[in-house]
Order: sequence, then structure tokens, then C-alpha cells
Amino acid sequence: MKAKDILASKGHVIFTIKEGESVQAVVAKLVTNKIGFLVVFDSADDVSGVISERDVVNKCIHQHKDPGHMKAIEIMTKRDDLISAAEEDDIEKIMNIMTAKKIRHLPVFKEDQLTGIISIGDVIKFILEAKNDEIKTLTDYAFGQYPS
Repeated sequence: MKAKDILASKGHVIFTIKEGESVQAVVAKLVTNKIGFLVVFDSADDVSGVISERDVVNKCIHQHKDPGHMKAIEIMTKRDDLISAAEEDDIEKIMNIMTAKKIRHLPVFKEDQLTGIISIGDVIKFILEAKNDEIKTLTDYAFGQYPS
């Protein structure tokens, strides 16, 4: 199982925001879409970074800054510091990255092109579905319900 398999299963929807948008707009987009992560684009429509709920809390709210006056670019994790995965990375590598870095969302790239976002929930769901399929196959085999 690879990152591209998870994306094929869940879809390639990527929620975005521009660097110059306010942190208030970031929060509104997170809440409206019931998500915890946005990709930030610059004026040339290139990925310039990412923002998570944790960034909003740690870099704005906790520091008593006004989310209406702060910009996304001020709290985002910049592209150079971005932790990401490749489409060909297997699910074990993805889990290890998320666990070691204590992150819940991972942008996925094919070469330099962003192809999707994988959350820890996506990983767990994908693993559980695979295990359930395996259990059903083994149960069918054990009780003679397999095709001849």
C-alpha cells in the first residue's frame, strides 16, 4: 500500500489559501470545511507552505495576536521546512514520518507536483479496511466459503 493508493481511495481534494489572507480567513476555511490543514499558495500559484490548526493556536492565539491582522504567510510552515511524502512511499513509511515528527497531515508530491494530502485518519481508515478484507478472506477460507 502506497500514498497514491490512499489518495486514489479518498480523492485528491486539496484545500488552499493565499499567503496574503488573514489568519481569520484561515480559521473560517478550516471551520467551514471541517478540516485541520490548508496548503498555502503564493501570488504565482505555487505551493509556498502549509498551515495546520496547531499553527493557528501556537503562532497566533497563544501569543495573543489578532487573527484579523495577521497573515497566513506569518504563521505557515514554509515550503523549505515542509515535511512531505512521495506518491510511491509505502504506508509504513508514512506512519513512521507522522509519528516521528508528531504531525497529523502530510502533503503528497509526485516529483514537484502536489497531488494530495493524507491525514492520520486516512492512514488508519485505509489500514483498517485492508485488515477487515484480510480477516474476511481468512474467515471464508477457514469455514470453506472460498471460491473453487
